[in-house]
Amino acid sequence: MAPKDRRSSGYDLVSFENPPVAEVVLSVQFAPDTVDLEALGLFAHRIRPELPVRQQQPPVPRMVETFASVPPAANIEFRFDIPMALPNTWFLSEDSVFLVQVQHDRLSLNWRELDKPVPYPRYEGLRARFSELLATLTACISDAGKNAMVDLCEVTYVNPIGHPDAGTDHPDLAKILNRLRTRPRSAFLPEAEDAQLHARWRIPAEEIGRKGTPAGRLYLAAAPGFRPPKNAPIYMINLTGHVIPSSGDSAGALEALDVAHEWVVLGFKDVTTPDMQRLWGVKEERS
Repeated sequence: MAPKDRRSSGYDLVSFENPPVAEVVLSVQFAPDTVDLEALGLFAHRIRPELPVRQQQPPVPRMVETFASVPPAANIEFRFDIPMALPNTWFLSEDSVFLVQVQHDRLSLNWRELDKPVPYPRYEGLRARFSELLATLTACISDAGKNAMVDLCEVTYVNPIGHPDAGTDHPDLAKILNRLRTRPRSAFLPEAEDAQLHARWRIPAEEIGRKGTPAGRLYLAAAPGFRPPKNAPIYMINLTGHVIPSSGDSAGALEALDVAHEWVVLGFKDVTTPDMQRLWGVKEERS
Protein backbone atom coordinates (compact mmCIF):
# COMPACT_ATOMS: atom_id res chain seq x y z
CA MET A 1 0.00 0.00 0.00
CA ALA A 2 1.35 3.40 -0.95
CA PRO A 3 1.80 5.97 1.84
CA LYS A 4 -0.87 8.59 2.29
CA ASP A 5 -0.45 11.98 0.64
CA ARG A 6 -0.50 14.02 3.86
CA ARG A 7 0.09 17.34 2.14
CA SER A 8 -3.18 17.11 0.22
CA SER A 9 -5.23 17.73 3.37
CA GLY A 10 -2.81 20.16 5.02
CA TYR A 11 -1.12 19.74 8.37
CA ASP A 12 -3.83 21.27 10.61
CA LEU A 13 -5.92 18.13 10.78
CA VAL A 14 -7.45 19.47 14.00
CA SER A 15 -7.30 23.15 14.86
CA PHE A 16 -8.13 25.10 18.02
CA GLU A 17 -8.38 28.86 18.42
CA ASN A 18 -6.73 28.54 21.84
CA PRO A 19 -4.78 25.27 21.82
CA PRO A 20 -3.63 24.14 25.28
CA VAL A 21 -0.18 23.15 23.99
CA ALA A 22 2.81 24.61 25.82
CA GLU A 23 5.63 22.70 24.11
CA VAL A 24 6.16 20.76 20.89
CA VAL A 25 9.15 18.51 20.20
CA LEU A 26 10.23 17.11 16.83
CA SER A 27 13.09 14.63 16.98
CA VAL A 28 14.99 12.11 14.87
CA GLN A 29 17.36 9.44 16.09
CA PHE A 30 20.45 8.21 14.25
CA ALA A 31 22.69 5.21 14.82
CA PRO A 32 24.90 5.62 17.92
CA ASP A 33 27.91 7.93 17.55
CA THR A 34 26.74 9.32 14.20
CA VAL A 35 27.39 12.90 15.39
CA ASP A 36 31.03 13.28 16.39
CA LEU A 37 32.91 16.31 17.67
CA GLU A 38 33.79 17.50 14.15
CA ALA A 39 30.19 17.37 12.92
CA LEU A 40 28.96 19.07 16.09
CA GLY A 41 31.48 21.88 15.66
CA LEU A 42 30.48 22.46 12.04
CA PHE A 43 26.79 22.50 12.98
CA ALA A 44 27.36 24.89 15.90
CA HIS A 45 29.17 27.35 13.63
CA ARG A 46 26.46 27.30 10.95
CA ILE A 47 23.52 27.95 13.28
CA ARG A 48 25.19 30.45 15.62
CA PRO A 49 23.53 33.56 14.07
CA GLU A 50 20.05 32.20 14.82
CA LEU A 51 20.71 30.21 17.98
CA PRO A 52 23.54 31.98 19.83
CA VAL A 53 23.01 30.62 23.36
CA ARG A 54 24.75 27.33 24.21
CA GLN A 55 24.34 24.88 27.09
CA GLN A 56 25.46 21.33 27.77
CA GLN A 57 23.27 18.66 29.33
CA PRO A 58 23.70 14.91 29.94
CA PRO A 59 22.78 12.73 26.92
CA VAL A 60 19.21 11.40 26.89
CA PRO A 61 18.67 7.63 26.50
CA ARG A 62 18.02 6.08 23.11
CA MET A 63 14.43 5.56 22.00
CA VAL A 64 13.50 1.92 21.41
CA GLU A 65 10.35 0.39 19.93
CA THR A 66 9.93 -3.40 19.93
CA PHE A 67 6.81 -5.43 19.19
CA ALA A 68 7.65 -8.91 20.47
CA SER A 69 4.78 -10.61 22.28
CA VAL A 70 7.09 -11.52 25.15
CA PRO A 71 9.49 -8.83 26.42
CA PRO A 72 13.15 -9.90 26.26
CA ALA A 73 14.74 -10.96 29.53
CA ALA A 74 16.92 -8.41 31.26
CA ASN A 75 20.57 -8.77 30.35
CA ILE A 76 23.04 -7.27 32.82
CA GLU A 77 26.36 -6.51 31.20
CA PHE A 78 29.34 -4.64 32.63
CA ARG A 79 31.61 -2.87 30.16
CA PHE A 80 34.54 -0.60 30.89
CA ASP A 81 35.67 0.22 27.36
CA ILE A 82 32.75 2.47 26.36
CA PRO A 83 34.04 5.90 25.26
CA MET A 84 32.52 9.01 26.78
CA ALA A 85 29.58 10.09 24.62
CA LEU A 86 29.19 13.66 23.48
CA PRO A 87 26.99 15.72 25.80
CA ASN A 88 23.53 16.77 24.76
CA THR A 89 24.32 20.26 23.44
CA TRP A 90 21.56 22.85 23.59
CA PHE A 91 21.36 25.71 21.08
CA LEU A 92 18.81 28.35 22.14
CA SER A 93 17.30 31.47 20.66
CA GLU A 94 17.77 34.70 22.60
CA ASP A 95 14.31 34.36 24.18
CA SER A 96 14.78 30.59 24.79
CA VAL A 97 11.48 29.83 23.01
CA PHE A 98 13.28 27.74 20.38
CA LEU A 99 15.67 25.04 21.53
CA VAL A 100 17.69 22.73 19.31
CA GLN A 101 19.30 19.69 20.94
CA VAL A 102 22.12 17.69 19.36
CA GLN A 103 23.85 14.65 20.80
CA HIS A 104 25.74 11.73 19.33
CA ASP A 105 22.56 10.04 18.03
CA ARG A 106 19.80 12.65 17.98
CA LEU A 107 18.54 15.97 16.64
CA SER A 108 15.57 17.64 18.35
CA LEU A 109 13.70 20.91 17.89
CA ASN A 110 11.64 22.20 20.83
CA TRP A 111 9.18 25.08 20.69
CA ARG A 112 8.37 26.25 24.23
CA GLU A 113 5.77 28.79 25.24
CA LEU A 114 7.53 29.65 28.53
CA ASP A 115 4.64 31.95 29.55
CA LYS A 116 5.74 34.43 26.89
CA PRO A 117 3.38 36.31 24.53
CA VAL A 118 4.57 34.36 21.49
CA PRO A 119 2.26 32.84 18.86
CA TYR A 120 2.17 29.08 18.51
CA PRO A 121 3.90 28.49 15.13
CA ARG A 122 1.83 25.37 14.25
CA TYR A 123 3.27 22.13 12.99
CA GLU A 124 3.80 23.29 9.40
CA GLY A 125 6.16 26.05 10.53
CA LEU A 126 8.02 23.80 12.96
CA ARG A 127 8.32 21.07 10.32
CA ALA A 128 9.84 23.50 7.83
CA ARG A 129 12.38 24.71 10.39
CA PHE A 130 13.23 21.15 11.45
CA SER A 131 13.72 20.15 7.82
CA GLU A 132 16.30 22.93 7.46
CA LEU A 133 18.08 21.87 10.64
CA LEU A 134 18.13 18.23 9.56
CA ALA A 135 19.59 19.18 6.17
CA THR A 136 22.27 21.27 7.88
CA LEU A 137 23.22 18.55 10.36
CA THR A 138 23.29 15.75 7.77
CA ALA A 139 25.57 17.92 5.61
CA CYS A 140 27.88 18.44 8.59
CA ILE A 141 27.89 14.71 9.31
CA SER A 142 28.74 14.03 5.67
CA ASP A 143 31.54 16.62 5.74
CA ALA A 144 32.91 14.79 8.79
CA GLY A 145 33.03 11.57 6.77
CA LYS A 146 29.97 9.73 8.09
CA ASN A 147 26.46 8.86 6.94
CA ALA A 148 23.33 10.01 8.79
CA MET A 149 20.68 7.28 8.77
CA VAL A 150 17.51 7.91 10.80
CA ASP A 151 16.07 4.89 12.64
CA LEU A 152 13.27 6.46 14.74
CA CYS A 153 11.25 9.68 14.70
CA GLU A 154 9.32 11.35 17.51
CA VAL A 155 6.66 14.06 17.87
CA THR A 156 5.59 15.16 21.36
CA TYR A 157 2.92 17.68 22.40
CA VAL A 158 2.95 18.88 26.03
CA ASN A 159 -0.44 20.15 27.23
CA PRO A 160 -0.92 21.68 30.70
CA ILE A 161 -4.70 21.60 31.06
CA GLY A 162 -6.84 23.20 33.73
CA HIS A 163 -10.60 23.06 34.19
CA PRO A 164 -13.01 25.92 35.04
CA ASP A 165 -14.49 23.87 37.91
CA ALA A 166 -11.15 22.99 39.47
CA GLY A 167 -10.99 25.57 42.27
CA THR A 168 -8.12 24.62 44.57
CA ASP A 169 -8.42 20.88 43.90
CA HIS A 170 -7.69 18.77 40.86
CA PRO A 171 -10.83 18.15 38.81
CA ASP A 172 -12.15 14.76 37.86
CA LEU A 173 -9.81 13.62 35.08
CA ALA A 174 -12.88 12.20 33.31
CA LYS A 175 -13.97 15.80 32.63
CA ILE A 176 -10.88 16.18 30.44
CA LEU A 177 -10.28 12.69 29.04
CA ASN A 178 -13.18 10.67 27.72
CA ARG A 179 -11.42 7.34 28.33
CA LEU A 180 -12.52 7.45 31.98
CA ARG A 181 -15.89 7.22 33.75
CA THR A 182 -17.09 9.93 36.08
CA ARG A 183 -17.85 8.96 39.68
CA PRO A 184 -21.35 7.43 40.04
CA ARG A 185 -23.68 9.30 42.40
CA SER A 186 -24.11 6.17 44.53
CA ALA A 187 -20.38 5.47 44.84
CA PHE A 188 -18.92 4.87 48.29
CA LEU A 189 -15.60 6.55 47.52
CA PRO A 190 -15.54 10.34 47.22
CA GLU A 191 -14.00 12.14 44.25
CA ALA A 192 -10.38 11.09 43.78
CA GLU A 193 -7.84 13.62 45.00
CA ASP A 194 -6.12 13.28 41.63
CA ALA A 195 -5.39 10.59 39.06
CA GLN A 196 -2.85 9.38 36.52
CA LEU A 197 -3.29 7.61 33.22
CA HIS A 198 -0.85 5.93 30.85
CA ALA A 199 -1.92 4.33 27.59
CA ARG A 200 -0.35 3.36 24.29
CA TRP A 201 -1.57 2.39 20.85
CA ARG A 202 0.20 0.63 17.99
CA ILE A 203 0.48 2.59 14.76
CA PRO A 204 -0.20 0.21 11.82
CA ALA A 205 2.53 -0.54 9.31
CA GLU A 206 0.26 0.66 6.49
CA GLU A 207 0.62 4.23 7.76
CA ILE A 208 4.05 4.39 6.13
CA GLY A 209 3.29 2.08 3.22
CA ARG A 210 4.61 -1.24 4.42
CA LYS A 211 3.25 -4.49 5.82
CA GLY A 212 3.97 -6.55 8.89
CA THR A 213 5.68 -4.96 11.89
CA PRO A 214 3.82 -1.88 13.22
CA ALA A 215 5.13 1.51 12.19
CA GLY A 216 5.37 2.71 15.78
CA ARG A 217 3.33 3.71 18.83
CA LEU A 218 1.32 6.59 20.24
CA TYR A 219 1.78 7.22 23.97
CA LEU A 220 -0.56 9.13 26.30
CA ALA A 221 0.52 10.25 29.76
CA ALA A 222 -1.71 12.25 32.12
CA ALA A 223 -0.47 13.30 35.57
CA PRO A 224 -1.50 15.98 38.09
CA GLY A 225 0.50 19.16 38.44
CA PHE A 226 0.28 22.83 39.38
CA ARG A 227 0.61 25.92 37.20
CA PRO A 228 2.76 28.73 38.62
CA PRO A 229 2.73 31.35 39.96
CA LYS A 230 -0.55 30.67 41.81
CA ASN A 231 -0.17 26.88 41.83
CA ALA A 232 -3.46 26.35 40.02
CA PRO A 233 -4.24 22.61 39.78
CA ILE A 234 -3.79 21.23 36.27
CA TYR A 235 -3.19 17.97 34.48
CA MET A 236 -0.12 17.54 32.30
CA ILE A 237 -1.41 15.61 29.31
CA ASN A 238 1.36 14.60 26.93
CA LEU A 239 1.02 12.72 23.67
CA THR A 240 4.08 11.25 21.95
CA GLY A 241 4.24 9.52 18.60
CA HIS A 242 7.14 7.22 17.75
CA VAL A 243 7.41 6.10 14.12
CA ILE A 244 10.08 3.92 12.50
CA PRO A 245 10.71 5.49 9.07
CA SER A 246 10.37 3.53 5.85
CA SER A 247 13.85 4.75 4.86
CA GLY A 248 16.72 6.27 6.78
CA ASP A 249 17.09 9.40 4.64
CA SER A 250 15.59 12.84 5.27
CA ALA A 251 12.53 12.17 3.11
CA GLY A 252 11.71 9.05 5.12
CA ALA A 253 12.26 10.93 8.38
CA LEU A 254 9.91 13.78 7.43
CA GLU A 255 7.24 11.30 6.30
CA ALA A 256 7.54 9.49 9.65
CA LEU A 257 7.25 12.80 11.52
CA ASP A 258 4.06 13.57 9.58
CA VAL A 259 2.58 10.21 10.56
CA ALA A 260 3.51 10.77 14.21
CA HIS A 261 2.01 14.27 14.10
CA GLU A 262 -1.24 12.98 12.62
CA TRP A 263 -1.61 10.36 15.33
CA VAL A 264 -0.81 12.88 18.07
CA VAL A 265 -3.28 15.56 16.98
CA LEU A 266 -6.10 13.22 15.94
CA GLY A 267 -5.44 11.14 19.03
CA PHE A 268 -5.70 14.24 21.23
CA LYS A 269 -9.07 15.10 19.73
CA ASP A 270 -10.19 11.51 20.10
CA VAL A 271 -9.39 11.23 23.83
CA THR A 272 -10.49 14.69 25.05
CA THR A 273 -14.07 15.56 25.95
CA PRO A 274 -16.28 17.76 23.74
CA ASP A 275 -16.72 20.25 26.60
CA MET A 276 -12.96 20.84 26.78
CA GLN A 277 -12.67 21.08 23.01
CA ARG A 278 -15.30 23.83 22.99
CA LEU A 279 -13.30 25.72 25.62
CA TRP A 280 -10.28 25.54 23.32
CA GLY A 281 -12.31 26.72 20.31
CA VAL A 282 -12.24 23.59 18.19
CA LYS A 283 -12.55 24.14 14.44
CA GLU A 284 -13.85 21.77 11.83
CA GLU A 285 -11.34 19.43 10.25
CA ARG A 286 -10.10 20.44 6.83
CA SER A 287 -11.27 18.25 3.98
